[in-house]
Amino acid sequence: MSTMSQPIQTVEDIVPFSDPRPAVGTKSPAGLSRLKAPLRMLTGLLLSPLLVLLAMLGFLVVVADFAWFRLRDLRDGHPEPKGLWEF
Repeated sequence: MSTMSQPIQTVEDIVPFSDPRPAVGTKSPAGLSRLKAPLRMLTGLLLSPLLVLLAMLGFLVVVADFAWFRLRDLRDGHPEPKGLWEF
């Protein structure tokens, strides 16, 4: 018998469909689901400026530290200017 005469299997025959109904214990209260999006938006609005300020503060600390040691070496008469990777 050749393979041409055998029926082709469909995806539904190989992998059965899962039950689209949610599990019984995973339902959340209706009030909580309505509050989830506004709370997430409010959290994002409050935390975004804080994270930006922390990033700017970290950048300023690194630049100030680099400038302090660089200017001190130039003031002391270092023969060659230092690069960033020679610290």
